[in-house]
Amino acid sequence: MTYPFAYNIRLFFIASFALLLAACQSTPPQTGFSPAQIAVLQSEGFVETGLDWQLNMPERLLFATNESGISDDQQRRIGAMAARLVSVGIMTARVEGHTDSVGTAAYNLTLSQARAQAVAAPMQANGMQLTADQIVGRGETLPLSSNATAEGRQDNRRVVVIVTP
Repeated sequence: MTYPFAYNIRLFFIASFALLLAACQSTPPQTGFSPAQIAVLQSEGFVETGLDWQLNMPERLLFATNESGISDDQQRRIGAMAARLVSVGIMTARVEGHTDSVGTAAYNLTLSQARAQAVAAPMQANGMQLTADQIVGRGETLPLSSNATAEGRQDNRRVVVIVTP
């Protein structure tokens, strides 16, 4: 079966037009972090947890009972981490403070907020743009370990830094 010449020409132009349209489509926006950002996150101890990246367990910031202050050395380390994140275009994060279950829930919420703020301050001083709603106290509501042991309570007195693309 042969088709008329005009039909073949029309088919050629339609196919060509479709190919041109396909070639002109824009690429979808990037989701996730770039390879350079991932390299910095990994070098700073962050681990991927779904869409978020969180500071790795051995690197999280732990606090003594009833304490929210951080040492000068910790401030320098946090500031250097923030500067590296900013250098690859990671400008913001969520900073979550946590406590063990010793004390009242209200006290622990206040203490966890103070811990989050103590970590956020050197991050902000080194270029990160953190809003008040990104510096969060979680109190005793999200324990990592059992509060029945001293080691478990120590695990729960922490600040976690979370970045999302």
